[in-house]
Amino acid sequence: MPDIEIDNLTVLLLTLLAGLLIYHRFFSTPQPLVHPLLLGKQSEVSTVRKKNETGIYRSWATGQNAPLTVRPANSVKIVHDVVTGPKASKSTSQRYILDTPLSDEALIEIIRLLPIGIELLFPHTASATKTSQAPILTLLPPSPTSALPLLLLSLSAAPNKPLVILPTPRLLTPALRGTGHPAPAIVVIHVNLLDDVVEQVAEDCQGPVGILVIGDPQRTGAGLAKSAQNRGISIKWWEDIWEIAESRDASKVKTQEAHYEDVHSYYYAEGKEDERPIVVKATHLNMTAGIASLLSLFPADKRPSAALHDTVASAVPLNTPLGMTIALASVWTGAGFRMIGNHEPLWDPEEVDHAAELEILADPKKNLPKPTIMFISPKHHHALVERLQYTYTAHPFAAVAARHKNHSIRAGHIDRDSLWDRVLWSGMRENVLGGIAGQRLRGVILVGDAPPPNALGASHLLLSLPLTRLHPSLYTAGPVFVTHFYDLQSPGVSHILKEVNLWKSADKVHSGPPASNVEVFLKGDKVEDGHTNDQGGEAKAIHGGIWIRGPSVLERVDGGGNVSDGWVDIGEHAKVQTNGTFIVDPPSL
Repeated sequence: MPDIEIDNLTVLLLTLLAGLLIYHRFFSTPQPLVHPLLLGKQSEVSTVRKKNETGIYRSWATGQNAPLTVRPANSVKIVHDVVTGPKASKSTSQRYILDTPLSDEALIEIIRLLPIGIELLFPHTASATKTSQAPILTLLPPSPTSALPLLLLSLSAAPNKPLVILPTPRLLTPALRGTGHPAPAIVVIHVNLLDDVVEQVAEDCQGPVGILVIGDPQRTGAGLAKSAQNRGISIKWWEDIWEIAESRDASKVKTQEAHYEDVHSYYYAEGKEDERPIVVKATHLNMTAGIASLLSLFPADKRPSAALHDTVASAVPLNTPLGMTIALASVWTGAGFRMIGNHEPLWDPEEVDHAAELEILADPKKNLPKPTIMFISPKHHHALVERLQYTYTAHPFAAVAARHKNHSIRAGHIDRDSLWDRVLWSGMRENVLGGIAGQRLRGVILVGDAPPPNALGASHLLLSLPLTRLHPSLYTAGPVFVTHFYDLQSPGVSHILKEVNLWKSADKVHSGPPASNVEVFLKGDKVEDGHTNDQGGEAKAIHGGIWIRGPSVLERVDGGGNVSDGWVDIGEHAKVQTNGTFIVDPPSL
């Protein structure tokens, strides 16, 4: 053994080196994920405005004179191109779309056969043209088990057979009578509503109408078909489509090609009490622009893709414009797609366990992939954070771990690879709700009303992920407002060390600047008050009604609403802060 002597200077230098390494690893301030200056001014406002109106706000990344994006790629000109066109990422394996294993080749074939089978099942629609349409009305419960037919119909929608999408049976009568669109020639329903719909169709429809039944492979409603035939109503089943679409008669069917300006679908929503329903029209351009707007909220390396084996889970129903856009964007990127919701095909269930709806996504018996990106509702976010908080506060090292994570969050940095993530956070998340928020999850987007500041801070801490907030509207296929993906600005999270109510505050955090291809201004009497500041005083937040314009904004066709020079009043109010972010008022009851 060699005789090694270490003098005091060497010991001192080694001690300093070890101290520097420990400081760098555990105590130094991490670099922010996004430069603070980018969060200091998040939207650009025009210098010219009218009385009682603000200037026009745009996302800072877009600029005032740049053209707005109308499609996610040049190859995606209509919705059908989402399936048949080149993908953003090439899929190397089979993916699950609404819990059904499908390859790209199988999906393309299904989309080819679907319009052929529908026209052969319902010959009275064969003469439909772009000017003489035969719309397909869909009335399907917002359930993961009944959503796949609606997605397939949307992907294959033809200009002579646009979709009329209803969110509730209460709107069936005005839809059958044609409010702002031609009367439907085909009604697609779940078997649970078959009896009622037959009676309603017989009462409200004058010409021949077909009914396509979903969710009844055993044809339990076949006894009703004969009596309905005598009343001019043809009842067919979803399973009939594939056999007849591959028959000899299939060669006689000529499907019509769509143009980006053609109508794709009509979306219904209930109006206020004693008011007629709201009906908006979506063209193919609106939908492709919505996809582009939605995907722009992700940094380039965080977008859903097949290469990353992503699965997108969404709590936004497909019977809304944004819900359909999320599904179409997932299909185009090559990611899997799942729905968050009640698996029983029910309308307006009395009791909803939002925690259970999240947990079922991680059910090991179904052997389905856990989501990597989630679009969740405020109620699902509430349930997830509360479960995580309960588990967290029971851990003996909770206080120390919170201080370490809080240090990073305040610096604008968050990750899942720190020492305390391995000691506490990762195990905690894997043991809550089946591990739905575990290591596989890499993105959470909250769709709807923004949370209180305390809940936002708790979410960042417990999930170790930025919580992106997205504000939707019936009047646009994409987001209205959306926060920067790495926006971690939130209050301190020391409150999480105690068992407190995170949701009692009436204050809300902002919902971000306008989305990438939406222009926004506020209008109202209070706007002038916000522009009048005392000398030397602080700038005021400006409050008013929200008006939007852009390629993803839909046209209202029921005769109601406020529209001016392409601007649409979405019926909501907000205040804009000095950094260009908007705080949307809670929805009125």
